[in-house]
Formats: sequence, C-alpha cells, structure tokens
Amino acid sequence: MLNSRKNIFLVSLLILSMTVVTACNASSPSEKTNKEEPDTSKVESETSNEDTSLNEESDTSTVQEEVDGEDTQEPAEDASPEEETSDEDKDTTDKEEVNLLLQQLKPEKNMVKTFENKDFSLTETVVDHNDTHVQRVFKVGEMVTLQVLKWDQDVIQVVYEESNPKNVKDSILDNFTADKEAKPLADIKHKGKGDTTRWEIISEDETVEVPYDTYENVVAVRSTVKNGDVNTINTMYYAPGIGMIKEVYEETGKNGYKIESVLKKVEAL
Repeated sequence: MLNSRKNIFLVSLLILSMTVVTACNASSPSEKTNKEEPDTSKVESETSNEDTSLNEESDTSTVQEEVDGEDTQEPAEDASPEEETSDEDKDTTDKEEVNLLLQQLKPEKNMVKTFENKDFSLTETVVDHNDTHVQRVFKVGEMVTLQVLKWDQDVIQVVYEESNPKNVKDSILDNFTADKEAKPLADIKHKGKGDTTRWEIISEDETVEVPYDTYENVVAVRSTVKNGDVNTINTMYYAPGIGMIKEVYEETGKNGYKIESVLKKVEAL
C-alpha cells in the first residue's frame, strides 16, 4: 500500500516536472526571438528620416550653388558698362582739359605787347576783354587793324575786323556787330599738321622761349595756303594768360623767305 502511494507520488512529481520544463521551453524561444529580432519599423523610420534629410541637404546645396553662380556672374555682366563709363569719363576729362587750356590762353589784362623781328615793327594792343571776347589792335608798320575775337572754351575766332579804325583805344565790345563769316584761329575740333588753309592745332604743350620770357603749355596753330609751287605757312603760338607770344610767317619756293616775330616787351595799357 505504501509502495503504491509512493509510486503514485513519484509519477505525479515526474508529470509536474515535465510540465514545468515544457512551459519553460515554450516561453524561452519567444523571448529569445523578441530579444534578437530588431525593431524593423523603427529602423525603417530612421532610415527614411536620414534619406529625407540627405535629400533636403542635397536640394539646399543645389539651390545655394545656383544662387552663388548667379551672384558670381552678376559682376561680369556689370564689368562692360563700367569699362564703357570709364572710357567715357576719360574722354570727357580730356576734352575739359583742352577746353580749359584754350580758355586760359586768353589775355588776363589790357596790355601793349611789342614784338621783335628784323623786317618791321609789330605791336598788339589788348584794348578790352570780357568773359567771351577780346578786342585787340595790330599795328604792322603803318598799317592798323582792329579785331574782336570770340574766345571761349571751344574756339578762338575773329568775329569782327576793321582796317585803320578812327578810335583804336575805345572799347566796342558792348556795341559791335559781328561779321557774318567768322575766321577761326584755333578750334579743338581741328587738329592736324597745319597743312590746310584752315587753322589747325598742331601742338598743345609746347615750351617756347622768347626775349620777354619762357612759357610752358603753349598751344601752336598753323595754316597753309598752297599756290602752285609756293606755300604760304603761318604759325602762331599762344601762351596762358597773355595770348600770342610768337608768329612765324613763311613762303616757300625759289624766292621763299621767313619772318619770325617774338614777344620782346609787355606794358600795361
């Protein structure tokens, strides 16, 4: 009886042990699987976020490169207008310097200028002047000529001329009537070698020494009249603040000659 109960107890204990082992084995693979298998949804989410971030960075970089490219190209487009403006400014500056030089050649005061040459006496009297005109009287030997010059920034020209006037010392700048045909003596538009009948500027920065003084920034003008084999060449030199300081008259050919008149004395009028 005791043995029978003992056997029943052992059988029950064995069944209980097998049940526990089976339960443990059933739960263990599940837990192992849960521990070893990664969270696929989380990884995919992170991967998707990283790809999105990379795409956004790539798009941003591309946009930035395009913007930088546009910024880099803009100065190149502006470069040409700047150069053109610079050239225009340079041309304007050069013209203003020439204009200023012509204006500076005008006599600053009324005076009597005596010229020296070997053939005859020559005087130039600056009778009057204002902002735009100069009245002068030339006396060559016994011949007297009154002239009114229009003297502005672009041109020096004879606008009135009278031979042997009655009053050589009276100013007529306020009431003279200009001649219909003006005679240019210097024009910034006319530059060359001086080999035409029109007066041409042949130099703008001469240094000229005459008995009275030495002058710099002298403007030389010349005209040439051709008649067969004979050329009549007339060259005049103008210095700042005083006007004409030298004149050279020359005829070429077999019987050619040259007369040079240079400033010797300046007196107040």
